[in-house]
Amino acid sequence: MSLDPAAVKEGDELPVLHLQPDLGQVIRYCALQWAFPAFFYDAEAAKAQGMPGTLVPGPLKVGLLYRAVDEWLGDAGWVCQVRAAHRRPDLTNRPIDIAGRVARVYDENGARRADLELAIINEQGEPSVRGFAVVEFTSPA
Repeated sequence: MSLDPAAVKEGDELPVLHLQPDLGQVIRYCALQWAFPAFFYDAEAAKAQGMPGTLVPGPLKVGLLYRAVDEWLGDAGWVCQVRAAHRRPDLTNRPIDIAGRVARVYDENGARRADLELAIINEQGEPSVRGFAVVEFTSPA
């Protein structure tokens, strides 16, 4: 089922995306960034720094927010912007949910856009990331 941009309205909920970032995904992300802080992949190094286990990098979590918005949007438009405020760490191999809602729908410079409020929710039901995205819908052909 594809998204109908004309039907999108304020208050619409995005489908919840259920994920469980694992250590392999984190290591691949670190390799792509060529950045290897040990607390991302070494449980003992993480514990030595007072963390309960290996962490999911913040920029990777922003990418997961982008993924959730992109999956919701499909071919009905494109993601213009994603921002995030990190509230607490997320551990690898633990489930997270990405939820969101349409906060505002508007026209700007002849294009239909929407502002989205997003959150990554940890397994305790707490938001670990508060996010925001702007999407622009494609014009009907």
